[in-house]
Amino acid sequence: MSKATFALALKMAWFNLWRRARRSALVILMIAGSMTAMLAIEGLYDGMVKTMRESTIRSDSGEISVYAPDFRLYQSLEYAIADDRPLLAALDADPAVAAYSVRLSQTGLASTARKSAMGRLVGIDLEAEERFGQLSGFVKAGKIDWGRRQNGCAIGKKLAEDLGVEVGHRLVFSSQNDQGDISAVSLYVTAIVQTSNLLIDNQTIYVALPRSRTFSGLGANGATQVAVRLAEPLQTEAVAARLKAAFPGLDVETWQTLYPVLKQMQEMMVIFNSITFAIVMLVVLIGIFGVMLVSVLERTREFGILIALGTPQSQLRIQVAAEALVLGVVGFVLGACTSYAALWYLQTQGLDLREYAAGLEAFGYNAVVYADIKSRYFTNTFLAIIAAALVSVLLPMRRLKKLNPIEVIQV
Repeated sequence: MSKATFALALKMAWFNLWRRARRSALVILMIAGSMTAMLAIEGLYDGMVKTMRESTIRSDSGEISVYAPDFRLYQSLEYAIADDRPLLAALDADPAVAAYSVRLSQTGLASTARKSAMGRLVGIDLEAEERFGQLSGFVKAGKIDWGRRQNGCAIGKKLAEDLGVEVGHRLVFSSQNDQGDISAVSLYVTAIVQTSNLLIDNQTIYVALPRSRTFSGLGANGATQVAVRLAEPLQTEAVAARLKAAFPGLDVETWQTLYPVLKQMQEMMVIFNSITFAIVMLVVLIGIFGVMLVSVLERTREFGILIALGTPQSQLRIQVAAEALVLGVVGFVLGACTSYAALWYLQTQGLDLREYAAGLEAFGYNAVVYADIKSRYFTNTFLAIIAAALVSVLLPMRRLKKLNPIEVIQV
């Protein structure tokens, strides 16, 4: 088929569709509306998982975390990294490493004059933590400031609510040091943080790393976790493999192994999106099929005359297919415009679910959900609509093939 023939078929298809303008317009609006709803849902699903993943990586694990063996199992200072200098030297020399944060954590009891709760004291270097994941971006009240005596702290939002403390209040954290003796430290709250990471929001109290090392009794180079951010996340497995080879005595984990639930959520969202995509494309296929079948039935006499005048069957089939393609493409173009507008709004303004904030935050979700926009949303939808348009004309073409021009003209 020459370009001129195809161009003529498209031009005739355009004019034929508008012979029944209302019916064609309804199908185009149906395609655009279904596509907009589908891509908005897909963008929100992906955005929700992306926000949780990035929040978790920024606030805790990085792309890679390194622990002493058995620390994750027992959560005891007995299994801390005694000297982190060789590991930090290797990270400094690795060009794939963008930043890292040394942390020292120990579990214990956080208490005020009236309430107490299980907590986790985490010593951090504030400057390193800012380079690592911009911890200040998670602050909901106050400002992280260790104070002149290094006894300030930042506390997770849920833990602060459980203890009934606010910025400026005091609390006491007690725990076993590395010798097994019980010791306590008095702190005052300078900031409240909320990360959507339940481990941090429900249990964590951030303090200055030197203060934590003194309190725990570990040396100046002791640590329980070294979290690593990479310049390119796709290098996660390669960098983790290098660290495992260089430090076989340490426990090197990627964020996927530390947070398998996040990975499962990511896979579940792919399944949900695939099901939604299949349903919407089936609706599109049925819509175009209905229009094309009725169109062919209504124009039976017209097609019969054209065949009697010597028009090849193949040219008529091209004509029908071109009409279905034009319907699909126009619907896609309109849908792409409305979908992008909806996704842009949801990406910048978000879907406000603050009315359900308590329930969502209890499961680590943000009360405002922001959508993600990916180019594959539009390319996959375009290809699927084209495929649906071509499949939808198979039965009308079959009826056209069986058409007897003499019988049709005599009717």
